[in-house]
Amino acid sequence: METRIKNKVADISYDDTKEFFRKRAGKYDPQKPYCVTMYQDNHSELVVERNRREVEILYPQLGISPQSRVLDIACGIGRWADAISEEIDRYLGVDFSEELIDIAKTRCKRPNFSFVAGNLKDIGSICNGEKYNTVFMIGILMYLNDSDICDILEGVISCCEENATVCIREPVAVEGRLTLNHFYSEELQDDYNAIYRSNGELTAIFERTFFKHGFTVKKQAYLFEEPTLNNRKETSQYYYILTRNGNV
Repeated sequence: METRIKNKVADISYDDTKEFFRKRAGKYDPQKPYCVTMYQDNHSELVVERNRREVEILYPQLGISPQSRVLDIACGIGRWADAISEEIDRYLGVDFSEELIDIAKTRCKRPNFSFVAGNLKDIGSICNGEKYNTVFMIGILMYLNDSDICDILEGVISCCEENATVCIREPVAVEGRLTLNHFYSEELQDDYNAIYRSNGELTAIFERTFFKHGFTVKKQAYLFEEPTLNNRKETSQYYYILTRNGNV
């Protein structure tokens, strides 16, 4: 089996990814909680600094206020729920890993914050008609196959208010698309599956989804300028702030 597939479309197994995160949840350590979903198991100090810088860069661009209704797609253990210091109207964290959601519920007890385990293909049903004006999609597109990604994004869009901001942060492929298919990671001590798309590929996906529904790119950029925070040779962390103003 080819484990490193370059510059061509290949699917990854959702079942294997779900099992991977089930085992990751079993490694949860409250002393270094974010390692569960940010990896770097042997460099927990790097996880702390990456989280600090990511929040420092992205959070001010999201306009969080008492009126914010936040939908956190692939919320994991609630890392971004931790970042919200203000009192907001509503927060809903969604993840397909029941085990990660259980941890999130234990960690966050704020009364207007809730966490739900579910399939992103059912995001409309999960939101149950509620609309959100701020959406986090942090490190999730890499786990979605091409055959599903646009439908899932359409579902997310259906849960957005007319005036909405969507924050997407992804590791993008530096030199063309790269798929890891049952690739054994020495660092993680497990098989790993992910699709690293180029910036161009992601933009084309947004054109078929977000842009058709009135969203535009307010800002896009590489997340980290510091080489020490980007310690992967083939991928680099990148972000997009998409906005829609329904009054225009």
